[in-house]
Amino acid sequence: MAVLISLLYMAAALPAAPLAFVELRMLWRFLRNRGAIHAAVAGATTPSPSDLPYPTVTVQIPLYNERTTAERVIRAAAAQDYPRDRFDIQVLDDSTDDTKEIVARVVDELRRSGIDIAHVRREHRTGYKAGALAEGLELSQSEFVAIFDADFVPRPDFLRKLLAEERAFADPSVAFVQARWSWSDPDQGILASALALLLDRHFFIQKPTREFAGQVMTFNGSAGIWRRRAVEDVGGWSADTVTEDLDLSYRIAFKGWRGHYAHQVSVPSELPDHMRAFKIQQHRWAKGSAQCFRILTGRVMASKGVLADRLDEVMLLAGYAIHPVLLANVLLWPLGVLFMNRPLFLVLTLLTGLASLVSVVSFVITVWERDGRLSGGALAELATGICVGIGLMVNNSAAQLQGYIESGGEFVRTPKARGSAVGRAGPAYASPLHWTFFVELLVVVYCLGATVVLVGAGEALWAIPLVFWAICIGLVAQLQMVPRVA
Repeated sequence: MAVLISLLYMAAALPAAPLAFVELRMLWRFLRNRGAIHAAVAGATTPSPSDLPYPTVTVQIPLYNERTTAERVIRAAAAQDYPRDRFDIQVLDDSTDDTKEIVARVVDELRRSGIDIAHVRREHRTGYKAGALAEGLELSQSEFVAIFDADFVPRPDFLRKLLAEERAFADPSVAFVQARWSWSDPDQGILASALALLLDRHFFIQKPTREFAGQVMTFNGSAGIWRRRAVEDVGGWSADTVTEDLDLSYRIAFKGWRGHYAHQVSVPSELPDHMRAFKIQQHRWAKGSAQCFRILTGRVMASKGVLADRLDEVMLLAGYAIHPVLLANVLLWPLGVLFMNRPLFLVLTLLTGLASLVSVVSFVITVWERDGRLSGGALAELATGICVGIGLMVNNSAAQLQGYIESGGEFVRTPKARGSAVGRAGPAYASPLHWTFFVELLVVVYCLGATVVLVGAGEALWAIPLVFWAICIGLVAQLQMVPRVA
């Protein structure tokens, strides 16, 4: 019994070591090169000459049942301060509700005002978002393609800054430019701020550091521009995963293309409006990363001389694996306390603890980098963000398992209500309780029951982590009963 539990606990804990190592190395690189990274970002903005080049660009807006946000993003795209004869707009509309009527009305109005805009309708969702983008690309003749999801609001100077003023594509090896996501509503409440923090780490720490180190830059699905030739060079968009953006980012890297991160250019976006929507978003990302890990890891390891750091790339693809590691640790914890050799248990606990500690440090650095200080409000945001991140372990572990055994699958959109009560937005915009909610409740009960057992066995100190995990998972479960994150 003790041997079996020890083997299971080792299998659960050991993967935390490389994940912690890669995260720690990224933080060390960021802190050691922070000045140079900032200088590189500042140097990206240069005075523009009077004779700016204006390459042709198609703005693609993929939509599926987005009645609350469709008109806003279309009008923002049409308001671009860019020569009208050098850009056009494709609204790639797969909607099955009244979004299509809203889009038709706005497109007709803008077309009459002189905007080159097309309402591209599909009566099917073959390939989901990837399929819509691929079909739109076939209808475009432009050299570049900008992509905005429904919850993004590009500023009028977006195209002009990246394509003309800063000449982000002056290097012919640049396949895409990714702008920074910013948030139109991070101050609606402590939870909304915490959700923003979970994503800000990626844009304030990870992406600048990876670009500085010459690692693969990943496209985030929206608020970016692609060089058409690069997309076509690798066979176009693929629906083999539900994170078609991550998949394409690596496929272009294998052929010598690279991405560029424009930190100085931000595009406001909406945070998920409630915890159920946030879980849907996280589930899709976790599932897609597992699919990409399964599909791409072999090619990454065989890419010696092409990718700068193959271990780091594999760990990026496996990033969401920290959630199954945490969940397995939670489930095995009471058995480890009761039956394992204590020194071995301590060593393995330190490994998983290191991974958790490095994540906490990463978020602290993110707040400092973003805000320039650590305020009382920021500490509350940190605490909530960390609890939510840990509490997502059931949801994201289920998604990882799906991704490892399933190719493709439905691209489940993140419901958006633009601050309205979900009910007023309509039933299609309400997120039903996902089955993982009930598993979360079971895990909370398990943690509390195991706490009682450990206390009864004289191991009260070792029961404290179980109470903490129950609080984190219980917080995520409870918030699914609240209509909005704020």
